[in-house]
Amino acid sequence: MLKDKQTSMFEDARQQILLLPRTTQNWMLWMNVVFLVGLLFVFNHESARWVLAAYVVCFPVAVPFYLYTREAAMLGASHILCWTPLLIYLPLEAAKDSAFSLLSLYGVWTVLLMLTITISVVFDVRAVLDYVSRRSQ
Repeated sequence: MLKDKQTSMFEDARQQILLLPRTTQNWMLWMNVVFLVGLLFVFNHESARWVLAAYVVCFPVAVPFYLYTREAAMLGASHILCWTPLLIYLPLEAAKDSAFSLLSLYGVWTVLLMLTITISVVFDVRAVLDYVSRRSQ
């Protein structure tokens, strides 16, 4: 963790991310790609618009967590807050849509997105709890 006052918040976060294992960096890339594929569906699916809104809102929500802790692991708190509701919303929307098909491109994307969010949130909860337990000692 970089504490140099001359280091910008973004540079500090970037340096911490570069120190993460390559598999974690690849996972972060995967998450971004899966969310951004939603751009293909925004014109025909309201839920894709909500997904992209949650993706975009996640950044400004993450800023206070990072400013307070200067810990990249705490960026996951914004994922928990912004993405977890999608795990309820997306299946409910799919169930209401008689045209929804798991075999369509949109259906495959929805399933991949939900799996990605689930895995991400599990890791994020673990990281946040780890940070909290380290701070409480």
